[in-house]
Amino acid sequence: MLHRWEVGIALAFFCTGMSAAAEVLPVAEVSLRQVPKAYASDGVVQAVRQSQIAAQVSGRILQVAVKAGERVVAGQTLLRIDDREQAQTLAGQQAQVVAAQAQLVNAEANLARTRELVAKKFMSPAALDQAEAQSRSARAQVSALQAGEGVASAGRSHTVIVAPYAGVISVVNVEQGDMAAPGVPLITLYAPGDLRVVVQVPQAQLAGVREQGRAQIEVLPGRWQAVGQVKIMPAADAATQSTEVRLEQIPQEALQPGQSLRVLLATGVAQRLVIPNAAVLRRGELVAAYVQGKDGRFLQRLLRLGEQFGTAGVEVLAGVSAGEKVALDPVRAGMLR
Repeated sequence: MLHRWEVGIALAFFCTGMSAAAEVLPVAEVSLRQVPKAYASDGVVQAVRQSQIAAQVSGRILQVAVKAGERVVAGQTLLRIDDREQAQTLAGQQAQVVAAQAQLVNAEANLARTRELVAKKFMSPAALDQAEAQSRSARAQVSALQAGEGVASAGRSHTVIVAPYAGVISVVNVEQGDMAAPGVPLITLYAPGDLRVVVQVPQAQLAGVREQGRAQIEVLPGRWQAVGQVKIMPAADAATQSTEVRLEQIPQEALQPGQSLRVLLATGVAQRLVIPNAAVLRRGELVAAYVQGKDGRFLQRLLRLGEQFGTAGVEVLAGVSAGEKVALDPVRAGMLR
C-alpha cells in the first residue's frame, strides 16, 4: 500500500517525464556550407549629423540648461552667457544712431532751406551743393551706425545658445560659472535617427570589400545584422596603410555614438562546417552545443570554434560532424536531459 506522499511523488515524476518527452525543441543540422569570407574588425558608431556647439562671444556662463543624454527640440535654450557687456555695447550703438538721426533731420531741414533760398537767388548754387553733401553724409552716417547696432544686437543674441536642430545632447563640456570663449566647444549634439559605423580596413582587404559590398555588425552579443550600404572613402591613411569604410543604413536600436562593436566585411566566399549561432552555449570558458542522439535525447558536446560568419553562423573546428543535429535552444535542451 502506497502512502499518500509516495503517490504524490510518483505522479509528479510521471507528469514531469511526460512533459519533457512531449516537448519538442527546434534543431538545426550541422553542414558544410558556402559562407562569406569576411574581414573581422572593430568599428565605431558615429552620428551622421553631429555638431560641436561653440560660443561666438566671450563671457561667464550663467546657466547650463541641459545635461548629457537629454533630448532637445530645435530652438531650445542650451545655455546662457552673461550679456552685460553686449547690452552696454548695444545701448551705446543705439544712442549713436539716435544722435545721427537727429543730425540727419537737421541736414535735411538745412537742405530744404538752402534750396528755397537758392531758388530766390539769395544764395549761390555752391551753397546748395554743400547742403546736399552734408545731407548725404548724415544719411550715410545713420546707415553705418544702424549696421553697427545690428552687429551689437546680434552679439547680444549670441549669449543665448540654442539647439540648431532636434537631437540628443551627448557631451556637456562646461558648468555654470565657467568662461566661454569663441570657438571653444561647449556642447555636442547629434541627431539620433541617422547613425553609421566607421571601420579602418587594411589595403590588402580593400579589393575584396569593394567587390562584395556587404557587411554585418554585431548589435548585441551573438546577434548579427546586415547593413544597407558599404561606402569606401576615396583617401587612404598613409601612416596606417588603411582606408576608412563607412557602414550606413544600419539598425538604429541599441546603438549610440562612440560605441564600439564587431564588424564583418565580406571579402569572398568559402566552404566551411557551420553551426548556427543560436546553438552555441557559452558559460565562461565553456563553449558547447547539445547534439541530438538517435534516441532523440540531447547530449552536451564541447566545441572548438573558428571564424565567425555573422548571421550565417560560426565555423566549428571540432566537437560535431556534418549531418548531426543540434538544439537551437541549448539552455532548454540541457534542462531536458
